[in-house]
Amino acid sequence: MLARFLIIMSLILVLGGCSTTPGDAASRGGQPEQAADLYHRGAEQGDALAAFKLGKLVENKRVSSNVFGSAGSWYIKGCNLGDSTSCHNAGVGYEKGSIGLPKDLEKALTYYLRAAKRGYMQSQYNVGSFYSMEYFKNDIEGYKWLLLADEAARSCISTPLCKWVLNDPPGHKKKLRGRMSTGQISEAEKLAKSWTVEK
Repeated sequence: MLARFLIIMSLILVLGGCSTTPGDAASRGGQPEQAADLYHRGAEQGDALAAFKLGKLVENKRVSSNVFGSAGSWYIKGCNLGDSTSCHNAGVGYEKGSIGLPKDLEKALTYYLRAAKRGYMQSQYNVGSFYSMEYFKNDIEGYKWLLLADEAARSCISTPLCKWVLNDPPGHKKKLRGRMSTGQISEAEKLAKSWTVEK
């Protein structure tokens, strides 16, 4: 009986300890270089999550960008492989001119839109903020994205990020509404209601 219990417990520990991406166990075990090597191999074989995780290791300075390349380049790769968080992070890099990417608001918008169209709330908010700040001119489009971000945030209201999006401390919704006619607001609301997630 005890032997059976020990075998079952061993299986639970082994299966529970399995990483979802090759490299996770090494990362958790304090072996960032080994993790980065494994993530690199995975990313080169088309694993979007491996590309994202390698980008995070580089961004957090756990491994050298001289050896593994810039975090931004790995986020771009992860985005191209289908990871929305990677798209968002590439957008942030281009917006701020950081993580090995030059400041380029058009590219930032492109990457934010890729994630926003897949339903990524933070990118939806950032797209709306770009229009609010008039980096790009289209108040209807900007307000639509902020409404979509609000809708997504309502499903996770207990988290600080979702509360922040709903509260909109920078006042992007108010700014856009102040520039829009009733008809434009109505059109943005209609576009938000008919919007569907891109696959």
